This record gives sequence, C-alpha cells and structure tokens, in this order.
Amino acid sequence: MKPGQVLYKIKEALRLDPETMLKIYELEAYPIEEKRLKAILKKPSAKGHENADYEELGIFLDGLIRLTRGSILNPPPEDAEIELDNNLILKKLRIALQLKEMDMEMIFEMGERPMSRSKLRDLFRSPEHPKYLPCSDAVLNDFLLGLEEYRADMPPLSHAG
Repeated sequence: MKPGQVLYKIKEALRLDPETMLKIYELEAYPIEEKRLKAILKKPSAKGHENADYEELGIFLDGLIRLTRGSILNPPPEDAEIELDNNLILKKLRIALQLKEMDMEMIFEMGERPMSRSKLRDLFRSPEHPKYLPCSDAVLNDFLLGLEEYRADMPPLSHAG
C-alpha cells in the first residue's frame, strides 16, 4: 500500500481530525503544513492530491505512539536507517493503540482475515527469524478495515488525550 493510503485508512479508523493529525506530527517536531496534509489525504483521483512518502508515514506513526503512550523509551539513534515496511506499520499501530494479542485477533477477524495466534506472532518476529511472516498489502489493508470496525464505538483519538 502507498503511504498516503495507509495514513488515510488510519485517519478513518481512529476518526482523526486534521488538527489532531497536525498535533501528532508536531509531537515529532516534523513541520507539515495543513495544506500538505489535506493534499495527502485526498483521493488519488482528486484534484490537488499529493503522494505521501514513507518518512511522513513513519513520523506520523511515531507521533501516534507518543500521543497515546508518552515519550518513546530507547528511541533508535537519529542516524539509524529503519526501513518502514508493512510489518513495522502493524507493529507501530499495535504499540500506539496498546493492542493485546486477543485484540489483534479480533481486528483481523473483523477485517475478514482470521489469523491464528502463531501466524500473528510470526508477523511480529524479526525478519531474520525462520518463522518470520511478511505482511502483505492485503493483510495490512484487512487489518486497517478491521481496525475501523473495532474502534467504531470508541471515542475518536484527540490531541487532548
């Protein structure tokens, strides 16, 4: 999935308003203008749409963790090159939303992709582990669809906490 699609689906699932999304970026000291954010969140076919990049998505996910959990303990060094892939996106969402294994199972079930506990664990393993399971775009998409349904009755996240 493209970074902008992931951002849009997270916005929808968590019912984030632009003000809260800007605050999330601000928590990471990332200067993004409201105009840029709105352009990223437009449908790809809409006039004025702009593509997001993986850096913008990664910074947003780090800010989401900071918003919901506070400061990140032991952050990677500033010059560390960490490639954002679907597995890491899933992991950052799990951390930010404080999802337990049962929650993850339920979300995947709601996204119409039942996931056994062992397969779920395999998604969060190190890529060097023999049982590591790469998270495909379809799996991430189904998770995000399930997340929207899972959080439907919960209050939207806000920058006030």
